[in-house]
Amino acid sequence: MTAVIMTGMKTHEPVPVFFLAIIWLLSSCSAGTETESVDGGVDAGPHHDPWLVVAADELPSPRDWVTVRGIIHAHSTYSHDACDDEPFIDGVRNEQCFEQLRAGMCQTRQDFVFLTDHSDLFASYEYPDLLQYQEGDSLIERGGIPTANRVDCGDGHQVIVAAGLEQGMMPIGLEHHLADDVDERLRLYDQRSESAVRALQAAGALVFLQHTEGWDPQTIIDFPIDGIECFNLHFNMTDNMEAVIPLLLKLESDPESLGVIELALLSIFKENQADLLRWSKAVLHKPLPAILATDVHRNTFPAPTPDGERIDSYRRMMHWFSNYVLLPAGPVDDLVLKQAIAHGRMYGAFDYLGYPEGFDFYAQGSQVYEMGDQVPVGEQVELRLQLPVVHRLDPAGAQPIIRGRILKANDGVWEEVAEGFSDLVYPAAAGVYRAEVRINPEHLRRWTGSETEKYIRETVWIYANPIYVGMDY
Repeated sequence: MTAVIMTGMKTHEPVPVFFLAIIWLLSSCSAGTETESVDGGVDAGPHHDPWLVVAADELPSPRDWVTVRGIIHAHSTYSHDACDDEPFIDGVRNEQCFEQLRAGMCQTRQDFVFLTDHSDLFASYEYPDLLQYQEGDSLIERGGIPTANRVDCGDGHQVIVAAGLEQGMMPIGLEHHLADDVDERLRLYDQRSESAVRALQAAGALVFLQHTEGWDPQTIIDFPIDGIECFNLHFNMTDNMEAVIPLLLKLESDPESLGVIELALLSIFKENQADLLRWSKAVLHKPLPAILATDVHRNTFPAPTPDGERIDSYRRMMHWFSNYVLLPAGPVDDLVLKQAIAHGRMYGAFDYLGYPEGFDFYAQGSQVYEMGDQVPVGEQVELRLQLPVVHRLDPAGAQPIIRGRILKANDGVWEEVAEGFSDLVYPAAAGVYRAEVRINPEHLRRWTGSETEKYIRETVWIYANPIYVGMDY
């Protein structure tokens, strides 16, 4: 029987991004020992645990693509409300916060970070400072000006960092300011209009809409934007206080029942049905990529947790989830990244549940059509969803339950047309289709405290971007 996923609308109310910061007080360490494998041999690991970090190039890529991973929507010292509301102290940049951002992106092995700072400070400073540049980095230049930065992690790894804004809208990868005068910059960056979209795009940016739930669906359809958010951690908190408040009370009465802090998101995660609703409406009118938004500010809970690190650190929040982008083989810069993101050749994964190994979603017809591709009208294709496994999963430990879904957009509804616990093949009629992978994370049970049954439940692991079959846009 076909399942129908109905979505609802809610109003976004800004609150501190990480009110959950005082939820988790008890943490433990991973043993990382050898275990006996299912065939009787010895599997030396290291196995997945809540602290594991895996670079994207360790995961297999589909076909001839190269997979990179990164953060979209993050705030630096050039946002007024970052760094515990002290991004600058007596006119001097908060160097500790600046270094923590750079360290966080390197420690989590990101390949790229698209910053989205607020305009009041952003407009007052210049490139390459806005690119988090320091000596030892390598600037990416076009037309003789720096457009992005390769942050040097000191161990051979580099992270491409591009500047952007969260103000009137959310342009990412903005290659230069729109004006020389600061006041004029502020005026332009605060606008929400089609002309503002075009001006930002002319300056090299992809224009996304932040906090999609706060936008009128018709505006999303009408504006010539490049994409939206389908999940934002900010809104996750405001929309799920019924989970947060009991946990706050549990903190006082029974903190021993709580699990490790690196899995804090597991206890309060909630899908953003308002964003999914708007996405389903908009893609019937035009192709529209969607991303996972980290929205990290490092500004809510300065006290360290028992593991010695604040809960809203750049490292921890960047470790929780990211956007995976499929690139052609060859040199990579900010422009190559933006071309793939604008096309929608990407998926978002909640890495705190495990790094996904082997995921693939494509259409097979006279050729292979990838995420973001438009299948010509009249061509017959099969949608194919290959389910991933958890990378480095302990074969002797508890095993997750992984389920795939293929969904079709239906004007406010994502209608499930295929689902199952193995790879899926679906003959697609005309329409817009996306894929999900959901997981019951039994493999995390040992780290979830004494109230495991509240946290070990099916949840979304991967959102794939759509394939557009026979759509006459």
